[in-house]
Amino acid sequence: MNFIWKEWLEISRGKAFWLFFILVVAMSFSVFLNTKNLPVDEGFAVFLLTLFEMNIYVIPILCLFFASFAVMQEKEFKTLLMMMARSGSYGSFLWRKSVAVQTITIGMFLLSYFVLMIPVKFVFSFHATHFLSFLAAITVLIVIFNQIGLLLGSVCRTKIQLIGANLFVLFFFLYLYDFVLLYMLPNVTYDNVQSFALLYFLQPMHTLRFFLETSLGVFSLDYLSRTMEKFFSFPPLTLVALNIVVWVGIVFFASVLFYRKGEQG
Repeated sequence: MNFIWKEWLEISRGKAFWLFFILVVAMSFSVFLNTKNLPVDEGFAVFLLTLFEMNIYVIPILCLFFASFAVMQEKEFKTLLMMMARSGSYGSFLWRKSVAVQTITIGMFLLSYFVLMIPVKFVFSFHATHFLSFLAAITVLIVIFNQIGLLLGSVCRTKIQLIGANLFVLFFFLYLYDFVLLYMLPNVTYDNVQSFALLYFLQPMHTLRFFLETSLGVFSLDYLSRTMEKFFSFPPLTLVALNIVVWVGIVFFASVLFYRKGEQG
């Protein structure tokens, strides 16, 4: 709990955090204003999907920068060595740091969405299960990019390196990953479509969009071709779990491993 409070004090003192958070709140409210004239019954699902699509371009950069700079700040202020001496290892420090960063960012975002639902309930037919599915997708998105940010903060030694690494990761997930998939697409056949699907859904934004669309009932898995049935044969929750294992679990251990190699080097 002390670690979370310390992290909150450090993050809340920065003007950049509040500026980005205000922009996210303003963006969310603008999405509501642009969709409030939709039909009452179907409008809520459209609103949630539109809000999620907007968040895909905002949450990753926000989480990457704040999580990575949270570690870099410990290095610059020489507090990392003191914390490691107290916790015993970098892995223990990173675990506590991860819990603190995840708790604060998830709490701030979820609080803003609960507040946003107050006017939304007066305009659309509110469905609690749809809202919970949206919150689950947003939470996983935050957790994944926070953890990647902590990895970058662990392996980078200067702020210039860290800024470049953050921008590259953002470019990779938003554009480069899909470019690689498009290059591979002509070679996809019925026999290897499941392997291609696994590669496609290892991109967390694709998986979370698929999970949310199926949870809201706007994407039907009926009446698909045989190839598309095979492509979408993996349950959405299984794909979400796979992304959590890869982009949270493995990335966490990679952060500890590469930090130790950097220290030895």
